Amino acid sequence: MTGEALIAEGCRLARPCVHLRPDGDQTKLAAVWRGPGQVPAPDGDYEHWLTIDCRFLPVGVGPSSGCMSVYTENVDHTGGAVVCNAAASLSPAGAQRLYADTTVSLPPLEAVFLNGSAAVKEWLDQLDWKPEWGWNGNFRDPEVTNAYIEAQHNNMPMDGNKVFAVLGGWHVPWPDGDWLDLVDCPLVALTLAESEPWVEVFNMGNEFKVFQRIS
Repeated sequence: MTGEALIAEGCRLARPCVHLRPDGDQTKLAAVWRGPGQVPAPDGDYEHWLTIDCRFLPVGVGPSSGCMSVYTENVDHTGGAVVCNAAASLSPAGAQRLYADTTVSLPPLEAVFLNGSAAVKEWLDQLDWKPEWGWNGNFRDPEVTNAYIEAQHNNMPMDGNKVFAVLGGWHVPWPDGDWLDLVDCPLVALTLAESEPWVEVFNMGNEFKVFQRIS
């Protein structure tokens, strides 16, 4: 296995996503950052992060109309709330405008190990490495995986400067160790600006769940 071949495996598994940027095509106003939440939060101590025009969500990730506001709760700093209004329209007053840049999301190595081709499985077998172990610093072919990790970072910079948040795509393996538990749940949004925390929203089927992530 080479770095180039592993990157090709990742490209085959890439998922559609939308980068939300503070500059871009003015006709693609897709979200607002901070400011007042446009769909009111439930009762409690909540902090607004992002309100999304649901028309810009990738297909199958969430609602296709109205607006969705994402909040974190300020009590134990672990979760939050997502509230939707199918009739709402995005209003940028008092908040940072974010514009949609449609692209694709390369999967983390965990997904490539699990869902890669027979060539990936053979490579892992040769290294005596089980796909469900994911990637860590003990992996026995770091030259190949480092090439992939560089490509993935170029695909989605995590510094939060040019891309404030991402809609859809692949979720990130965090130290919490729950990446595999969430692999079948569509990622709705991941915030990048003003981290830590990074705020993740997942579609759990009958509800949306918010995670606050720290490194």
